[in-house]
Amino acid sequence: MEKIIYKIFLVVLLFLALQEGQAQENAEIRKIKFKGNDAFNDGELLDKITFREATWVGKTFFKKEPSFYSVEAWEMNKAQLKAFYQSEGYLHVKIHDPEIDEPTGKYKVELKIRIEENKPVVVDSVSFETYSEGATDSLFDDGGWRRHLKRMEVEQGMRFQDDLVNSDQDAISEWFSSQGYAYVKVEPKVALSKDTSSAVINWQISKGPFCRLGELTIEGVRRTPEEAIQKQLAVTPGDPYSSGKLSRSQKQVYELGLFRIASLQAGLSNQQPDTIPLTLTIEEAPRWSTRFGVGYGREDQFRTFVDIDYLNFPGKTMRSNFYAKHSGLEPYRFEATITQPAVFGPSSSLEFNPEVGRRSEEGFESFRWGGDLSLHQNLSDEITASVSLYFERVNIDIESDFERSLSELNQSTYSKNGISLGMLFNTAKPRFDPANGWSLAFNTRANSSLFNSPYPFLKYLFEAKRYQPLTNGVVLAMRFEGGSILPVGKGVVTPFEERYFAGGSQSVRGWARQMLGPMDEDGVPIGGNSIIEGSIEPRVKVIGPVSLVGFLDYGNVWRSQNMFKVNDMRFAAGAGIRVSTPIGPVGLDFARPVFESLKKWQIHLNIGHAF
Repeated sequence: MEKIIYKIFLVVLLFLALQEGQAQENAEIRKIKFKGNDAFNDGELLDKITFREATWVGKTFFKKEPSFYSVEAWEMNKAQLKAFYQSEGYLHVKIHDPEIDEPTGKYKVELKIRIEENKPVVVDSVSFETYSEGATDSLFDDGGWRRHLKRMEVEQGMRFQDDLVNSDQDAISEWFSSQGYAYVKVEPKVALSKDTSSAVINWQISKGPFCRLGELTIEGVRRTPEEAIQKQLAVTPGDPYSSGKLSRSQKQVYELGLFRIASLQAGLSNQQPDTIPLTLTIEEAPRWSTRFGVGYGREDQFRTFVDIDYLNFPGKTMRSNFYAKHSGLEPYRFEATITQPAVFGPSSSLEFNPEVGRRSEEGFESFRWGGDLSLHQNLSDEITASVSLYFERVNIDIESDFERSLSELNQSTYSKNGISLGMLFNTAKPRFDPANGWSLAFNTRANSSLFNSPYPFLKYLFEAKRYQPLTNGVVLAMRFEGGSILPVGKGVVTPFEERYFAGGSQSVRGWARQMLGPMDEDGVPIGGNSIIEGSIEPRVKVIGPVSLVGFLDYGNVWRSQNMFKVNDMRFAAGAGIRVSTPIGPVGLDFARPVFESLKKWQIHLNIGHAF
């Protein structure tokens, strides 16, 4: 009898286990948690597998397809996790089958995945040798090679990582191919120690023949003179082959701004000849192109613009642009830009920019016309410098009775002219929604440096931006800006429209536009000669194109030149939402002052981040 009861008990347990397994099979995955993952956070691991957490928001509003658990699907995800860990040097990683909870009932599960990472493989040594000449190849004594070694990713004592080894492989190939070896082949020979705790990397380099560049053929050109294109090239027939110079040549041709496609290809072949012909394939951009847009912002209200490009005019390599805009802040603005690229070399351009417009701010209204002639020079891929000569004629109506009464500011119509200089270092990418890199800018202008003007001054502004990725989907964005205006010579005051103002959607967001800083007795902003502004803003991707931000802004404006009082700094805090679009993120921010008696909320709606 006892044996029968025992058998019945086993059958019931087996039946319940099968029922549980069937309930888990094809159940929707609500949440995934990892344990024991010290080297990588949960977000990084989730990116490496096909399982996805299903949220109500994602499914309802963004039509995200949920993942479903099955033994077969788990085995595939387990293999993906193991492959990722091993590519990062954790050869002895163990991925345990998940603990499965059903907190919300049948067909919905939570997975808890335990990982034993164990110790990773460490790089014991790195060496180099060529097939033709061995480890004593004379190229290894080249100063360029020694500088290149300092930029190698994989070093002795660090964790072995497949991605870094692949990166070094590409870098070594690129260096040799830039020395004339177009057919170089580079392979890493990796030897593990007996206990598999360390690895020795020996780079095997087959250089192939030394090559020179042959004849250049240009295809697809209709409007642009071939001579102008050839001047953009960093190579000529007979030069040693250099992949780096070919890449730079292609980039410089494209920077003429006249082409949709500019592709420079070397005629490499399996026979490995030592003379390599080049083919430059061009597809010219349409001669006419037009952009038109409308929008709305809390500060500029309804806005619209039209932007027209006309290529190969007025010269055969020149570009012309016409831009017109209307908004609440700029009732009208018309400007033209005529660009002559490659004026003093492949990386320089000359721009003539006449414009006329009306500006309407809280503290003044102005009408201005004028223009500037600017020379731009790319010093490197990251650094650009510019110098400009400018002239402006200004008619201004100042709102403040006190400012209008100043004897030093008694001209409503006047001219400005001078020289301005600028420098920009930029590694921030991507362009419209930066997630990594720096942007450093310095600009200065000397008014009345060409002809006499009633308000001579020297103005400078420095701005630094940093975009630092923290974890998966989280970027810390930071900004600092500081500058001043110094009246010089007979100058006593600075032109009203040149002064610094703070507050608004791209400034200290707890204040309305231009409402932070010096005011007259009627509360009209009158601006100042010195400014400091800054922001700290974590940006968190939530789901799909939606991100959330929190921010702390700080800053102030002072009347006097070179006056920066830390005790006078004002602060604002807030939060916002961003939705990514092809033209950049659309943002809605809510902010208010902190450490202030008056804490009125400000709402800002704009296209693009605040910085």
